[in-house]
Amino acid sequence: MNDLNPTPEFEEKIRRAVKVSNASSEFANRLRSELVRRPVQMKPKTYRPIWAVAFALIVTVLVVSVPTIASAFGKIFGYVPEVGLVETTNGLRMLAEPVSSTRDGVTLTITHVFAFPDHIELQYEVNGITPENDGWQAKDGASKPTAFCGGVNPGSTYNKAGDARLRLADGTILERDYVGKYPQNVFAMQPVYDSALPADANTLTFVLDCIPQARLGAVPENWEISFDLVEVPAGTIVGEPVIEVTQPVVTEEAPASLSPEALPVPQARAVLERIIPTDTNTVVYFHFDVANPDPSLISIMPRSVYVIDSLGQQYRMVGSGVWQPFEYQVGKSFEFVSEGKPASGPLTLVIDQTVAYYWPIYVDPPQATSEEMTFSFDAGANPQYGQKWDLNIPFNIAGFDFQIVSAEAVKFADVEKYHDYVDGSGGYEQGYQFIIAGDPSLNLMVEMDVHGDEYQCWLSDVYKPDNEPLIYTQLCKNGYPKGQVSVTILGMSIELNNDLTVEWKP
Repeated sequence: MNDLNPTPEFEEKIRRAVKVSNASSEFANRLRSELVRRPVQMKPKTYRPIWAVAFALIVTVLVVSVPTIASAFGKIFGYVPEVGLVETTNGLRMLAEPVSSTRDGVTLTITHVFAFPDHIELQYEVNGITPENDGWQAKDGASKPTAFCGGVNPGSTYNKAGDARLRLADGTILERDYVGKYPQNVFAMQPVYDSALPADANTLTFVLDCIPQARLGAVPENWEISFDLVEVPAGTIVGEPVIEVTQPVVTEEAPASLSPEALPVPQARAVLERIIPTDTNTVVYFHFDVANPDPSLISIMPRSVYVIDSLGQQYRMVGSGVWQPFEYQVGKSFEFVSEGKPASGPLTLVIDQTVAYYWPIYVDPPQATSEEMTFSFDAGANPQYGQKWDLNIPFNIAGFDFQIVSAEAVKFADVEKYHDYVDGSGGYEQGYQFIIAGDPSLNLMVEMDVHGDEYQCWLSDVYKPDNEPLIYTQLCKNGYPKGQVSVTILGMSIELNNDLTVEWKP
């Protein structure tokens, strides 16, 4: 199967969505239902644990090379490519060795399993599915999504088809987590099970009704693969050693383009947590601290990151995975991997683009009611394509003013010119386009929701022309909503123009 390749609307939902502190379950479920889990091909470096004599060597290297970790022996992290940090806790068990099964030319391989005291993480990959039977590559993949395992029509709630389960020897079935507790669980082939595994359960069976996004009836189904777990000896590093950054670091912050007195721009600081030098790249973990957060601020997200090594060479950093809604609040760690291998020695981390997200309705306590963030306009009994309404309705979120200038009845063709919708409209052909004006220096983005269940409004598009107001569109399936049309401002984001720099010396 191909790597994760979301549709533009999926990418836009991902880009806009962030972690909300104590967000309401209603909002969380609504947004998650729109983000259909996608399969992703994993080609990880697998680890077959061979303890015995090797264990003494590992501990020796740990003590000599990573003294900051050895001094805190009770909490040891290793780094596994394509998996991330793995903490060696008491009772940690892992996959004894990768296990594969091949049927009709299709091979399914369980590559990683980690059984922690309170949950289980699993990864698998699939090879051998022909393009015409792969929902990502098939010509009818977009027009007939339900012909493929787990596929749903746009706007519909995802189904459990293609979700792997685990069966214990006593017949107990473990279902993957459905509440969004674990970020990696968004990927179809990286299920997480929010369950404690019994101490004597070391042989499990992987159960899969159908391979995600594989054509139903054309690709082997009803997979069952048994695998074994082995206990990780206490103090063992799984994967690459991790350097914990405990020494003071020099953090520089360039002056913001807007003074704090003029607008309540958050004063962010990047905090470097961990560095993992590997044979081919360098991995860093960092988070943001905020000195003056508005109560409706839910997240600060990096958009552009690079490092400068001891030789002055610059390497672009790539974020791992997909950052999902309700999972990256302020203070949450971000993982970035360098494109190439920086030279050893001091390293400078530069974050030159960050975005702050505000969702006042969904924080706890709420900073606004849905009624306060909702406006309406009279579209009449028979709205027509091209019809416009002057609105000029002011809003303020976290001290930032913006205005809903106008609304216009539009069609899918009007937004298709801004972005390449590879899956087409999905039946969302008519809706309303809003012009939103704010301080141009903020690069303001807004997320909105047009009400009216009978019209099934869902497909959204956000477009920001240079030096022009923001254009936000939401399209519906059953024509233009009529009469009094209500629209809720869900949240907004602004771009922070202050570069953040962290210098690290080994």
